[in-house]
Amino acid sequence: MDAFKELLEVAERLNGPDGCPWDVKQTFESLARYVLEEAHEVVDAVYNSDDEHILEELGDLFYTVIFYGKVAERQGRFTIDQIIEQLKNKLIRRHPHVFGDIKLEHDDDVVIHWERIKSQEKQKRAVNNLFDDLPKDLPILLRASKVIKRLRKHHPELLPKEMTKDMGERFLQLVVEAQEAGINPESAVREALARYEKMPKGSA
Repeated sequence: MDAFKELLEVAERLNGPDGCPWDVKQTFESLARYVLEEAHEVVDAVYNSDDEHILEELGDLFYTVIFYGKVAERQGRFTIDQIIEQLKNKLIRRHPHVFGDIKLEHDDDVVIHWERIKSQEKQKRAVNNLFDDLPKDLPILLRASKVIKRLRKHHPELLPKEMTKDMGERFLQLVVEAQEAGINPESAVREALARYEKMPKGSA
């Protein structure tokens, strides 16, 4: 915890009156691109099995959360302590089999119960349709996977089934096929790309 406290002190200095001119000008909107960039760089490092790179990129991603907290404090919106408190409460609330009296022995049961709790939480928010809470900037395969998963649960009759010339529908059919086989389509495509990207440059 001493290391975390020291990191917060560095963040406070950077975002303070005598801190970095660039840092103190940042807003929620201006930082949004860095959240996506750092998350993608973590994923790339993971698929390259490069621990030193993973360590560095996780640190960068972690700091984007702290940076948001400092901007929020500067604007009087919320604090880093509130971010931590809300996260702690959510983890406890969504793991009643660990922190409560519910007994769940299998990971499948844990996932089912987790989704049930998430669904109850979402009912308290203003959501107009089945997909309102999906972030618009999700990578397209990840977004497709989430949409297909919800269709499978709530409207299985709408899942794309028949062959079509529409390329978008054909991609969605592959996502359905991958889910049925227990394959993460995003990971499958990344792994396939990685095999090609490691090929040596051909001779001229």
